[in-house]
Amino acid sequence: MKHRGFLGKAFLTVALGSAITLTATGCMGPAMGPAVPDTGWETEYYDALSPHTQLALGVMKALKETPELVPPGSRAETARRWRKLADLIGAKAPPAEINSARREVENALGRELVAMIKTEKPTTGDLMGFMMSSGTRVPKGGMKNLNPDHVAALKAVEALNKTVIK
Repeated sequence: MKHRGFLGKAFLTVALGSAITLTATGCMGPAMGPAVPDTGWETEYYDALSPHTQLALGVMKALKETPELVPPGSRAETARRWRKLADLIGAKAPPAEINSARREVENALGRELVAMIKTEKPTTGDLMGFMMSSGTRVPKGGMKNLNPDHVAALKAVEALNKTVIK
């Protein structure tokens, strides 16, 4: 009986130590914000992303797979609008401001592309896969200091700027 008590205490000590170590090194995962709901965007499915992050992933996918869907003549303006959106996300602006800036991006992209993106319903797993494949680096302080929504917005700006016809 004493043997089990010793193992239980040893296990508890190791588990507690591991949790403290993981937390201190920032290995607990990125700081995912809640999926901010907005009219016309599905955010109630399992592991849903915010509308602006769904839009960012959809635009980058379209630029890669079917670039003609992203209006070539307005990519510079769209990138400028995305930059404004990224700045608001990074500053943790109120949801109403972020949604308003996202709608400006949607207007620049056009209804057809936005409607197509809305049907895709990407998840946090899709976002993490994208971040890994795009070479996103872990910031100082570890994963807890990583704002995936902000990263997705910045990557959308970068992707659009790479395709701007000068």
